[in-house]
Amino acid sequence: MSPERIRAELTAEQVALLEENGQPITPAHSSTKHRRLAKTKRPFPVIARSGRHYREANGRRYGELPAGTDQRQADARYWRVGAAVRDACEPMTVSVGGTVQRVYEVRGWYQEPGQTKWTADLGRLLEDEDLDRDYPEYPYRHGDECETSGGGAYRPEYY
Repeated sequence: MSPERIRAELTAEQVALLEENGQPITPAHSSTKHRRLAKTKRPFPVIARSGRHYREANGRRYGELPAGTDQRQADARYWRVGAAVRDACEPMTVSVGGTVQRVYEVRGWYQEPGQTKWTADLGRLLEDEDLDRDYPEYPYRHGDECETSGGGAYRPEYY
């Protein structure tokens, strides 16, 4: 058993006893604690957009697109999604300007040819009633606050 695993399973009294006997136990690093906590929760994808839209040189549009365009396709791809989020297949929340606008059912994730990032196989748009019935612990509903964070539109969250 690794020293980190041993430390994680010791009670405060056991740690104090070891330290009294000259064997200090260093606490786990905060990132280790975060990873352990994340393993006990359900990961899900969040896309937080500012409200702007973009067009690449090849014509691909992304961001929050004007009405009449394929917003679903822009929401589905291309994301650096970790294995935990892909395996969980929890709903995807999309917020615009800090407010939840869309929540999609996610049926799976795949990589398109030539891509290193992932594309979501999006199912139906979920209404609050669907979330209440099928995902009662899911943390977001339409209109909820969901701030945009630095570093890009995609981020995983846990519930």
